[in-house]
Amino acid sequence: MLVGSSVGARVSTIMRTRLVARSTPNTLYKAKREPVCAINARLQQSVWYSTADGTNDPTTPTLRQTLTKALLQNKPQEVWTLFRRITHSLEWHMLTEDEICRTVRVFNNQFIFEHTTDALMRANIIVKLCQEREVKTATTAFYNECIRLNVYMNKRDMAYEIKENMDAGVYGVDVKSDIYTYTSIFSDVNATTAEDLAQLVELYDEMLSRGIQPTELVKKPLIKLARQVGEHRLLKALLESPDTEKLTTLHSTTAARMLSNRAQAYIAQYDIDTAKAQLEELLIYHIPKDTRPIPFSPGYVSGSSDIKIPLHFTRTREAFFIYTRSLYESIMRIYLVRRRANDARELLDDMRRTIYLPPTRMAYNWFIRFHAKRKNIQKLHEIHDMMLQDGVMPDEYAYTKFITSCMYHPNAQRLQKLVDTAARRSILDAPEKADSGHVLSTRLDEPDEGVQRSGLPDVPRHIMELANIHNIVYHPQACTRFYKSMFLEHEADIDDLRSEKCQPNAHIINAVMCAYTMLEKPVFVLREFQRFVRHQHRLSPHQPPSDLMKSIVPVAHIFKMALDAARVINNQWMVRKILAQMDVWEVRLPNPVAKEAL
Repeated sequence: MLVGSSVGARVSTIMRTRLVARSTPNTLYKAKREPVCAINARLQQSVWYSTADGTNDPTTPTLRQTLTKALLQNKPQEVWTLFRRITHSLEWHMLTEDEICRTVRVFNNQFIFEHTTDALMRANIIVKLCQEREVKTATTAFYNECIRLNVYMNKRDMAYEIKENMDAGVYGVDVKSDIYTYTSIFSDVNATTAEDLAQLVELYDEMLSRGIQPTELVKKPLIKLARQVGEHRLLKALLESPDTEKLTTLHSTTAARMLSNRAQAYIAQYDIDTAKAQLEELLIYHIPKDTRPIPFSPGYVSGSSDIKIPLHFTRTREAFFIYTRSLYESIMRIYLVRRRANDARELLDDMRRTIYLPPTRMAYNWFIRFHAKRKNIQKLHEIHDMMLQDGVMPDEYAYTKFITSCMYHPNAQRLQKLVDTAARRSILDAPEKADSGHVLSTRLDEPDEGVQRSGLPDVPRHIMELANIHNIVYHPQACTRFYKSMFLEHEADIDDLRSEKCQPNAHIINAVMCAYTMLEKPVFVLREFQRFVRHQHRLSPHQPPSDLMKSIVPVAHIFKMALDAARVINNQWMVRKILAQMDVWEVRLPNPVAKEAL
């Protein structure tokens, strides 16, 4: 009776609206063309079904219609909100199995792309709710999603039980295992051991015996797991197996994930040329038209091919370039491992031209580590300029390598390589042969006449007598230039010792103080010493700093250089202050062995 009264009231309201519309010529035609049956249908729908905004406006989409739109757009948060509202409304009984299946699939996909456990929790709640309310499910797609959910939740026994029930016809004669069933089982993110790989290989053989041809989505997790556990023979067999589908039929971002995974496998087999061919194959794909920017920087999980991207941005242009960039950087890394720096640099320049995304900080750190180890200061300047041009701010690791590489003490073998390189570049004159048995002491506290104090280890005289040897080994001006750039990047004043925007570590302070010592600027040496002490007091006001235990030798050299600088300018007050701080922190000056170790 209440329903009928409300329907009658709404009919009267609409009829009054139609009478008013006759006075307006623009709306008259529309009001006359709307049949009475359509009005009654919209009235029944607005009474029995809830709308998305909570009103009974017949023109507002229903919850189910809004849910369908959210499912198409892959928006997990909206899907979850709408599904919860539907469960408390009369529209729950109108939900189809396909809509429930698609809802569970959204949260399974969210877990794969975003690696969030909340997605699994929500999918599990939906499945349990269907069981409690005895929802009839009779499609293979729904049970495939249930298998995926159990696999992601590390419930393999439950997943295998569902598969066996599907094969036995427990869920119906039409529910049978298909290629997507095996794809769901193979996508086990918790499989990390050789035993897990053996179990998946058995399923792979079972799938082939049943006449089901594997797809790239099936082989992708097997290739990844075989690469992780080191099964190279299986890895080679999977890579050489014929493809049953062309990657050109897949979406661009999906194909990028597949090719990136295959390239990682080729890299594991030290087949760089084939991995680069995968990259060239990826570059022929059509760029997605969706230009929405990803709101935050995607994170790396376990390697450059496993990236966290929001689900509703996985088919955007930026996502495609992110996967493409990961493939570029994987090949660049193996080039650097094999000491093929020129090939890695060419690939870096090609990536900067091909995709509009800048290289990641991690990729730049690979180049920094490679050139810093070889004291190639010119290349480090180029990398630093490229980072600033691409808007990639160097982190503490990068600046530590930039600064310390200019001043670190090379051993005799590294020193000989530096000298040979300089000789090939015609920077140095050919050295005269000398007695290689005579060794010249070059310690800081025992300088020889006519030789600048350098801190070098004991090396043969014929090497030390070369011209411009200190310009080859030490670069104090470049060190201070990198140091000032670090403060500029942090928008900090280098003369403000109380600033907390930039807080150099002990290794940076040690290198910078050594550079200022070589440049004969004792005032700047004491400034950096005071900055270091203030920073350590800020970190540990009531106890010795943790850096003191981690970096005993650099801290000892910091105090040694500060004492020397204070004595050069004859500042006895600073000398007493330094000695007092040494007693508080129990710092001992480095002995000759420790100096050579540094």
